[in-house]
Amino acid sequence: MYPFAKDGSIIQEEDSLVKTPEQLFEIYLTSVGRGSTLLLNIPPDRRGLIHEKDVASLKGFRDLLDAEFKTNLALNKKAEASSYREKNKTYAPHNLTDNNPDTYWSTDDDIATASFEINLDLVKPIRYILLQEDIRLGQRVKSFTLEVNKENTWEQVAAASTVGYKRILRLHGIKTDKVRINITASRPVRLFRM
Repeated sequence: MYPFAKDGSIIQEEDSLVKTPEQLFEIYLTSVGRGSTLLLNIPPDRRGLIHEKDVASLKGFRDLLDAEFKTNLALNKKAEASSYREKNKTYAPHNLTDNNPDTYWSTDDDIATASFEINLDLVKPIRYILLQEDIRLGQRVKSFTLEVNKENTWEQVAAASTVGYKRILRLHGIKTDKVRINITASRPVRLFRM
């Protein structure tokens, strides 16, 4: 229970417990960014209001989210894949970058490993890679690696298990013109978007 002042506000000793926008962003990356939910545990005070310091921190967090994810470098960029379901354009690689939640890339049912590449056209710093599966049909990816093109050589920069609803990988501004995702283990029927 929080200690309250006579006016109903939380006593200032609790101010040190208010998370900064940067701390909230880290919580976001390690929860939502790993397919979980974001639980902030910000209670109202006795006035029935969220404390002003919490509100300021939440606004800063929103600003940080908007700034960090404002530019989708992969939007409508050329995508290629090792295969796609029945060579049907409904499941083709171009669906990876169209920003349409109702389209996706998928392989044939019997394929357990696959890869896709996104060509960014120019060398650019990449801070994050956001991957999503069409979770309506279940989580399929068990493990994957991420590679970036550096002077015509693929360099692995990350490896992870599962994608699920959303997976965010932090790359700290790695410069590249192409990225490749290698699905190294999966259950059949992958439905993917980027």
